[in-house]
Amino acid sequence: MGQGLAAITAQRAPHAARLRDAEVLSQCAEPDILCLQELLSTDAQRFFDGVGKKRFTSRFRDDNRFRVSNGLTMRGCGLGIGSRAPLSKAVIRSFRGAGVGWDRFARKGVIHTQVQLSDRILIDLITVHLQAGYDAAAVAVREAQLSDLRDFIDAAGDPLRPFIVCGDFNIDGLSSARDSAEYGHLSSTLADFEDLGAAADFATYDPDPGANALARAFASNSFAQRIDYIFWRPGRGRFELGCTDMRLFLNEPLGQLEQPRGVADWASDHYGLSATFQLF
Repeated sequence: MGQGLAAITAQRAPHAARLRDAEVLSQCAEPDILCLQELLSTDAQRFFDGVGKKRFTSRFRDDNRFRVSNGLTMRGCGLGIGSRAPLSKAVIRSFRGAGVGWDRFARKGVIHTQVQLSDRILIDLITVHLQAGYDAAAVAVREAQLSDLRDFIDAAGDPLRPFIVCGDFNIDGLSSARDSAEYGHLSSTLADFEDLGAAADFATYDPDPGANALARAFASNSFAQRIDYIFWRPGRGRFELGCTDMRLFLNEPLGQLEQPRGVADWASDHYGLSATFQLF
């Protein structure tokens, strides 16, 4: 979405043509379950509402409307889930306390839902987007949000059911950063979950020259990071569901679109992260 007045008023998405690109539409419609963040603009919400229209028979997102209760917020959490299987008990839970920077205008939190994959398989699913930023104030907000996230998981989950927690955590988990206090806090908060992207160790956000030009346009002074995650906790029920593959998608430029300066555009400033699960 970017930052600034256009972001907090939630009107147009930057480089909005990417949201109408056939490759983007096709790859986002391919999974059985699609979780998205930053559906904050009218353009992005129309994209989500239309993508995989015949495939995603169940979907849920925040309306991202202006609110005055519990403080002024110009936008919501920006989260959405589309699914081929039925979604039940879908609910938005907001983090306690305000964010900092541009995120103070958002009602950041999680969407929790249950996905009925079959008569035998019911899984819990949370998609989340934590506070952005590198300074001490942003780190403190993320620490509090992780505590809330743990509370949400404990309240919603059941050890018998598998649980997936995914989203943009804004905490670097590349191998070179895993000795940081913040990644350590993330790992300890979700100690009963497996970080499915840890072994592959690919960056999901890369504004370096020659990498993601859209990420560079938004934050030219940033650096390559693994800040998008899929965490997994197997259930202890009558079946075993396991992850068999992890990969990136939408991690190449969209050659037919160009930014005003003649640079190939991208689907997002983050790469998509995909996990495949199999019933054993």
